[in-house]
Amino acid sequence: MKIHKYVSGLFTAASLLSLSPLSAQFTITNPLTTRDMTGIKVGDNAYLTAATGADPNGAGWLRLTEAKANQKGYMYVLQGFPTTLGVIADFEYKDWRNVNDGYNGADGFTVYLFDATVTDANFKLGGYGGSLGYATYSNPANTTGLSGGYLGVGLDAYGNYANSGENRNGSAPAATLTSGMLPNAFILRGPTSSTYTSSNVYLASAPLGDRSGTVDNIRQRNEIDYNTITATRPADNIFYRRVQVIITKPGNDYVVTIKWRKENQTTFTQVLSYTLSSATYPIPSNLKLGFAASTGGGFNFQEIRNIILTTPGNLRVDSRSDSYFTCNDNTSTISFKVEVSNDTDAALSSIDFTGKITDENNNVLDTSKFSVSSISTTGFTNSNIPPSGFTSNNISGTVGLTARSSGIITVTGKYYKKGIGNNRNFRMVSNVSSTQITDTDVTNNTAITAIEVRRCSVLSNPMLPAYSK
Repeated sequence: MKIHKYVSGLFTAASLLSLSPLSAQFTITNPLTTRDMTGIKVGDNAYLTAATGADPNGAGWLRLTEAKANQKGYMYVLQGFPTTLGVIADFEYKDWRNVNDGYNGADGFTVYLFDATVTDANFKLGGYGGSLGYATYSNPANTTGLSGGYLGVGLDAYGNYANSGENRNGSAPAATLTSGMLPNAFILRGPTSSTYTSSNVYLASAPLGDRSGTVDNIRQRNEIDYNTITATRPADNIFYRRVQVIITKPGNDYVVTIKWRKENQTTFTQVLSYTLSSATYPIPSNLKLGFAASTGGGFNFQEIRNIILTTPGNLRVDSRSDSYFTCNDNTSTISFKVEVSNDTDAALSSIDFTGKITDENNNVLDTSKFSVSSISTTGFTNSNIPPSGFTSNNISGTVGLTARSSGIITVTGKYYKKGIGNNRNFRMVSNVSSTQITDTDVTNNTAITAIEVRRCSVLSNPMLPAYSK
């Protein structure tokens, strides 16, 4: 196994290379929260907000477009991945604006999968406007779809990606459209073809939320985007979206499933399932993942972070924290949320969980530096992880999950003043396993979340007050 880990959280990739059926194991993650561009290609108006100072390093986003008219932006992950065992693409996004655009937000963005044999030099987006960077377009005439495109999942706020305007191929059923549009919806479009009129055909759609009233009434509802004008990015408890695009092959054909989670929810809701004929749409042996967004007269900040690419049908773990740094000058409370997912068809009553708080060299921290104060769980059928009374920063226990479900372990503790040196980090390292199944991919059984330790107050002159670094 080759494992590459940049523990600060900038980029993690793990793959198992062998000639066995397990050769399709892979896990690729990129939080996009720092200024580091490792492993990604960013183009047009897209940029990392941490790289420009729009957000602190460690708390940034990939901003595909600003809330300005006539913008376009894209990003894709440079590393390809095998499709033998299927794929899960998991990400968070924010879609919001700080001024009134007169259009109730536009246009939307796509998450796309394309043939990994397409080189960087030959990569080209599809049309903008309602084509969201993936599908065909009429201006200029005969603009083909995204190079090597296999699937373009549109998250459409404004509503044009599902219709045949601008020379897009096919449209959602008229009964689902409002004034010829389908705002606040997930829409699937198919592969790019060398024949313009056959490219990126409409496949399926899932309109979201209340569909009553006019097209503008629908656009004003908080589904794909957030429709209250706000000077700052809405907090997660106000507007939060996490999406999973899952491709599996349970039989001869491919099944595309889309799930999402909204603010104050602990479980995913399935919003769409569509079967792709393997004869009509054969999947490339390796794919890459990307995102594209566009604005026109209407606009939004359209932002992505916390990308996870991995295989479906197994046991896996992911962890995150609301804090990306703490001050070495103060004692602070830090919480980690560890999500355990049972993506198999079997209920598992005994999933072994271990977690530890370590320094950046993987040494378990002494409780004088950090101490776990409480653990809570939600979503599990059973849990025997002790809720409190820890005498060390090693945690272990078992949890249970029904088939194709997930649960969250919240670990809260205190980092003590000057526990470790400045400009270093400590980490929550989580691992899951179970003897009840044969896990087909162990590359996603470990998750690491790092918290940077900073010197936040610097006394530059004894006669002057401290200032923030």
